Amino acid sequence: MKSKSLKSISKFVILYCQSKGMSINPLKLQKLLYYVQSWHIVNFEKDTLFSELPEAWVNGPVYRSVYDTLKPKFFRNQNFAFQYTDEKLLEELNSTLDSLKLTKKQEKLLYAVLDNYGVMTDEKLVFLTHKEDPWNNARKGLSPIERSTKEITVNDIYSYYTSRLKK
Repeated sequence: MKSKSLKSISKFVILYCQSKGMSINPLKLQKLLYYVQSWHIVNFEKDTLFSELPEAWVNGPVYRSVYDTLKPKFFRNQNFAFQYTDEKLLEELNSTLDSLKLTKKQEKLLYAVLDNYGVMTDEKLVFLTHKEDPWNNARKGLSPIERSTKEITVNDIYSYYTSRLKK
């Protein structure tokens, strides 16, 4: 499967959350992207939805390119502003979805992940990632506040979430 643009996926996630009345800020976006990627890896036999892998930062998984784009807004961690009327929001959401050229199975997965995790706060999502093996494995040997650029691996993601499905 051809990997999708992380920028386009990010835009879709923001628009989708806004269309559903879910709060969305830069920190929450990072965690939602992580869960979208993780469950895609599980459901599509280690195939990634987008090519970038997350780094194991202090506050959980972070996609560097998304962080770099949103850096000015990241530390204020304010919700993304609505840029559209309701009608225009749906139009933009559908247009972005069309541009991703996802299969029906990928679309269904994307909606399921966002509907499940999108209702959670950014703090809850950080807490979740901190309890899970992939992030912890990538941070082995680091203090809780030590910076890291170590990537969370596809194999760790696949193993952990596949084992959760079996429980």
